Order: sequence, then structure tokens, then C-alpha cells
Amino acid sequence: MWPHDVRRNDLRIEYMRGSGAGGQNRNKRDTACRITHIPTGISIRAEEERSQVQNKTLAFRRLCEKLVPLMKKAHQGVEHVKNDEVVRSYNEHRGAVKDTRLEDVFNYNKVLDSTGLDEMVKALMENEYGELLRNIDGRTEESGGGSF
Repeated sequence: MWPHDVRRNDLRIEYMRGSGAGGQNRNKRDTACRITHIPTGISIRAEEERSQVQNKTLAFRRLCEKLVPLMKKAHQGVEHVKNDEVVRSYNEHRGAVKDTRLEDVFNYNKVLDSTGLDEMVKALMENEYGELLRNIDGRTEESGGGSF
């Protein structure tokens, strides 16, 4: 079982000569393998087998044994989001970003480039704080506002 959250770019794989007895094969060939998971710094070395492929497989297996419990522990605090709890959807095909709290649809490319992000944040703040201010002032949308 290989953790799905681990990307190939997160791993550094190194080959080297094994240490100890083994004769000419051990002294001339890079059969030992060390795999390092860069984000956690966990490093596993395997040199028991005669071939590089077998040692790499063994190192992957050992790394997996160390990473799976860490990842399970990390995911215990994370709750899964249900579809009705989704706040914002990004639709690259239509070029739209829709926030369920607002009636507005924002430009996908502008939001990702952060040029349209200010517009979206401003609309969210007006929606959130505008409602709060109306409640504090005793205003309602039907009355059109007014002062104390």
C-alpha cells in the first residue's frame, strides 16, 4: 500500500555501494538504495539484497511503513467536506469562480492571478459586514436604511 498523498517530487532516491561482505558484486556495483521523504526528512536505506531493484522495493516498503501511520495521524483531525458545505467552486472550463454566499460570478483567470481577488474579497466583506452593520444600526433592507 503506497500513500496517495506522497508525490514523486517529494522523494530523493540515491544509489550507492553496500557495505560489508559480498565480494566483487558488492564492491563494484551500486546495489544499495536510500530513499528520503523530503517533507518529513525520513530516510530509509536498504542494502540486504543483491540487486538494486530489490533494494529499492525494500526501501519503498519500509518508507511506506513509516509514512502511513504519520499520514493517518495527520488526517484524523481533518474533517471531510460535504457538497452542501462547499463555499466556492472554480470552473476553469467556463472561466468562472462562484461563491455560494454571493450572487456574483467572478473571472477565473483574474482570481487566480490575484487581480480579481480584491474584487471578490471586497464583495464578501460587504456581504458579511454589511449584514452585521444593518443589524447593529437596526436597519433592514426593506426600510432602506436610516440613522439612529
